[in-house]
Amino acid sequence: MNTVKKITAIALAAAIASSAVVMTACDKNKNEEKENTSQVSTEESSKADEDKVEESSETIEDISAITSKSEITKEQLSNIDNFITQHKSIPSFTIKGDPIDAAAISKNKKLTFIPDNSNNVFTALVTDQFKKASANVGLTGLTADDSDGTPSYYNAQLENARKDSDLIVMYGDINKDPLATNIELAQASGVEVISAGFVGDDAKDHYVDYTIPIDYQLAGKLLADWAISKNKGKVNALAINNSDSTVSTSVYKGFTAEFVNFVTEGYCTVLSGASIETGNGLATKIKQALEKDPNLNYIVVLDETMINDTLSAVEQSGKNIKVISTGGSTSAFSSVENGKLDMLVAQSFEWTAYAMLDYSLRVLGDQKLPDIQSVPVRVVTADSIKNDLENTEYEEIDGFYEICFGANFITGYRKLWGIADGGEGDGDETDE
Repeated sequence: MNTVKKITAIALAAAIASSAVVMTACDKNKNEEKENTSQVSTEESSKADEDKVEESSETIEDISAITSKSEITKEQLSNIDNFITQHKSIPSFTIKGDPIDAAAISKNKKLTFIPDNSNNVFTALVTDQFKKASANVGLTGLTADDSDGTPSYYNAQLENARKDSDLIVMYGDINKDPLATNIELAQASGVEVISAGFVGDDAKDHYVDYTIPIDYQLAGKLLADWAISKNKGKVNALAINNSDSTVSTSVYKGFTAEFVNFVTEGYCTVLSGASIETGNGLATKIKQALEKDPNLNYIVVLDETMINDTLSAVEQSGKNIKVISTGGSTSAFSSVENGKLDMLVAQSFEWTAYAMLDYSLRVLGDQKLPDIQSVPVRVVTADSIKNDLENTEYEEIDGFYEICFGANFITGYRKLWGIADGGEGDGDETDE
């Protein structure tokens, strides 16, 4: 039995000693694989175990080096391929909840939408669509100002909302700790608070009344499945994680579970960087990691804000290595279309906005809330983009993201909300 190369945290730390990026060796399936895995020293293993016990929201579970084991079966590969295929087409809209009278619920209601940072393209697009969808249902009392992503902005918005809102929706990676006082004051005034967008169904945000349950782990599962399928279970991966992002952590959990189950030979090394490092040294650190490991066959980007740094690092290194990612901005789709990304697990900012509004309306109307808020993802490649562009009914297209998820979900939500199709602000969409 051949033992594959394992990259330890110590080895990478020596190469990137001055880096704030954390490089961790992957630690996999201890109970079944521990005896067959090339291990670091006992002292290092003990320290790793301690770290896991004290794991916080800012640290993620590691996957470890894997030694050779039984080849992945044809049946397993077939199931994985079928699962990927199921997510290649435009998702259909499936009603997840009872019909509601959105216009009646919205009448005379006021809602404050607080985004994490309007400089984030995906956040800006979600905010814009939330505004349009709100106007369609007659929710005219909506406040959704641009955000600079600072606690002072959040606190000011919370203070204003406490005096003049029925509901607050906080979207994105917003640290609630410095905002606790104003959140509690709003709640004491009868204003409920929703956390939306970047916390999956596997976690509940603190301080708030509701956390919208969205399955972000699905994106991670599809990322792992793609690499596993293409390499028949033999994957040497470098995962790029955003240590500031709760959605990145959720995506990584889904990736980890699938990697552990189906990779028969290989390893995963995690490079975790903070948001402040994007465009500011992260590409160099990724390039150093690539140069230290000639055996990588996939780079997995768990947060789309790190796509550009990753692609830049690959280009600088001169290596021919596949990069896959999750994301939903125009630039992410462009990176797939021009062949720089091998595959994108696409997210829809429009669908996300509609799903958040649906949940918010149900809270405002004291309606039954769904166990999961359906926000599908789609496996996108250069070929699928070409095919969709050639077959679209759109007369004018600014970007593939406009047709990637179609418009059936918009029609579906309008019917669910009891409003006529073709609402204001979305007249260019067609029913599927």
